[in-house]
Amino acid sequence: MAVRVLGRMHPECDDYWDGNWLVSPVSARLGGYAVQIGAALRVDELREFRLGLERLDRRLRGEAVLVSMENWIALTVRCLPNGSLSVAGELDDDMGSGNSLSFAIAGLDQTDIPGMVTALVAIEHAYPVLGRP
Repeated sequence: MAVRVLGRMHPECDDYWDGNWLVSPVSARLGGYAVQIGAALRVDELREFRLGLERLDRRLRGEAVLVSMENWIALTVRCLPNGSLSVAGELDDDMGSGNSLSFAIAGLDQTDIPGMVTALVAIEHAYPVLGRP
C-alpha cells in the first residue's frame, strides 16, 4: 500500500483547517485486489500516525492508528509480543459513501517501522503542519 503526496490541496491557504489538506492518492495491491483512490489526507493526521509509529518502535507494544477525517482510510498497526506487526484497515473510495475494502497485511515486523517513519518525516518536511486548531 502506498500514499503519494502530490501537494497541498489549497496552497493559497496558511490556516490549520484549509492549509493542511494534501492531495494524496492511495494505491494498494492487496491479494487479488488493486485499488486506487483519489484521497485527500491531512498533514496533522499523518503526523499523529508517525508519532504513534515512533512510540510503537520504542515500546514494541501498543498501536499506531491513521484515520482520515473524510474516511478515506482507517489503518491500525499493532506490535505483537513476538515482534511481528498486525496491520489491518479499511479503504473507502468515495469519502465514506462509496465502496469499502477491509484488509490485513501480513509479513511485516518491527524492523519495518523505521522505514515507515522515515517516509512520514519526509512528508512533514515537505509539507509542515500549518497553524493551530
